[in-house]
Amino acid sequence: MAGNKFYTQEQLEEAKLTLECLPDLTPNKISRTELLDSLKENIITLSTSKGYTATEIKSALQTVGISVSEKSISDIIRASKSPAKKTNKDRSKA
Repeated sequence: MAGNKFYTQEQLEEAKLTLECLPDLTPNKISRTELLDSLKENIITLSTSKGYTATEIKSALQTVGISVSEKSISDIIRASKSPAKKTNKDRSKA
């Protein structure tokens, strides 16, 4: 069965009204990057002080419906362990 090829003016107005009444979801949405930035300290503490691996942290996050890659978690842990790398610009000042 084919879908409608034509719609009524009433359907159009109803659709516009419905879409205009939808709430703004922007304040509630957090990007993956923002999420990981917000959890960075917790991830580092779990890894360095409590002995958790990236796999275990990933698993714990999945229990609350948050799916992030093990690599993302490992990158956060690795970055916390190594001092910031000097760029060529920094080296030329030294």
